[in-house]
Amino acid sequence: MRKILAYSFLAIWLLVACGTTAPPVTPTSVGASAPRGRLVVAQTVDAQSMDPYQVNQVAGESVMKALFDHLIERDFDGNLVPGLAESWKVVDEKTIEFRLRQGVNFHNGEPFTAEAVKYSVERIQNADLKSAFRSNFKAIQEVRIVDPQTVRFILDKTDAAILDNLSAQLAIVPPKYIQAVGDAEFARKPVGSGPFKFVEWVKDDHITLEANANYWSGSFKGKPQVQTVVFRPVPESSTRIAELRTGRADLIQDVPPDQVKDVKDAGFGIAVKDVPQEAFIFLASDAPGTPLADKRVRQALNYGVNVDGIIQNVLLGYARRIASPIGPLSLGYDSGVKPYLYDLVKAKALLAEAGYTNGFDVVIDATTSDKTLTTEAVAGELGKLNVRATVRRLELGIFNDNWGKKLSSPMVAARWSVIAEGAATLDQTKRAQIYAQLSKVLNEDPLAIYLWNTQNLYGVGKRVAGWRPHPRSYLVVSGVSVSEN
Repeated sequence: MRKILAYSFLAIWLLVACGTTAPPVTPTSVGASAPRGRLVVAQTVDAQSMDPYQVNQVAGESVMKALFDHLIERDFDGNLVPGLAESWKVVDEKTIEFRLRQGVNFHNGEPFTAEAVKYSVERIQNADLKSAFRSNFKAIQEVRIVDPQTVRFILDKTDAAILDNLSAQLAIVPPKYIQAVGDAEFARKPVGSGPFKFVEWVKDDHITLEANANYWSGSFKGKPQVQTVVFRPVPESSTRIAELRTGRADLIQDVPPDQVKDVKDAGFGIAVKDVPQEAFIFLASDAPGTPLADKRVRQALNYGVNVDGIIQNVLLGYARRIASPIGPLSLGYDSGVKPYLYDLVKAKALLAEAGYTNGFDVVIDATTSDKTLTTEAVAGELGKLNVRATVRRLELGIFNDNWGKKLSSPMVAARWSVIAEGAATLDQTKRAQIYAQLSKVLNEDPLAIYLWNTQNLYGVGKRVAGWRPHPRSYLVVSGVSVSEN
């Protein structure tokens, strides 16, 4: 069980598909006309870096998806589709072969080659770079160049998460450019192969990109339809909505549920997207000597939080209950595993049995970009059990750094998909069976207070056409047009 808890921090998505050949891709837009106009996107925070291997939050990923491409991608339906690899096949449990797309150049004119793939893998594996994603690629023992159009990944062990990690975290970067300017300069002035080119980054104010007129055909992301895209960090939801209303922003992240009706009544669109991402309050159950080390306490906290009440009264129905870390959009989901019933009497009895009749004090770490009201609502519910919870708000970079260094508080509010068990097989059916069984185990012996499956809410301006929300939560800005009025 402790092995599972340790893996939970890897935030691995459970949508990995495997097969002998990649499915065909249908572009969202072919972009017959020249890009024109300006699209402004208001996000909750600024990007951490312009180096894709140093970005691990949604706002930064939106920028990275515009600047860079991956060998394989997740499309708008969550399927793995071709990217810079036009096809791939699983040769055996430890070998994956990729057929590379030809005629693609990076923004500086440097050609995309098999060498770029090899360099990208070796760069993210380099300990000196200190990428948070490094451990997700440790199974790749070698990138073998078969011919100029073909590479093979040789694994030292079967890793069922590798395809998903390639689609999410291994942007392909230009070797010659980085070798010439160095990592620090690349992190300030990035060069990719994506639908947009880098123009300017003014930290905590804006990131400006311009259309890549030579973007290759066939990407699920579509061709760039606007000439300029500006990403702006706007932390306050009320300010983001005001910017949408006044036309200073065309797309905004994280519309609060209680503002949806007003935004709609004002004539703006609201996009609602179920994503394979669950909300939890993680519990430090492997910390000996703390109340949370007792299974009865962890069960009591699940019985003692009125999750359905929070969903209805705070989220206004924009969420679905979960019963374990394996939610309804995850491989191995078992609808027969039911969420904890709200039962204060049972919760208090379990706490008393564990020796905590008078409750205890605890801190819940959360990010400044998290949905504040929901975490506070959970803390309020815990108060009914005499569990006196204080919410500590941390900037996202500090929050992630604390988590990685195991400096977080005993309880942590997070929205992730988890579980890396079952990674010893590429067989989808077998993995689903393992996850379904694990769902039962982690319901009875919870590693978190299980809350809900996330639904993302976006505000869409009146000038915008062709934009679709992505199940990974980042905003794809190619294939999107804006009208002149």
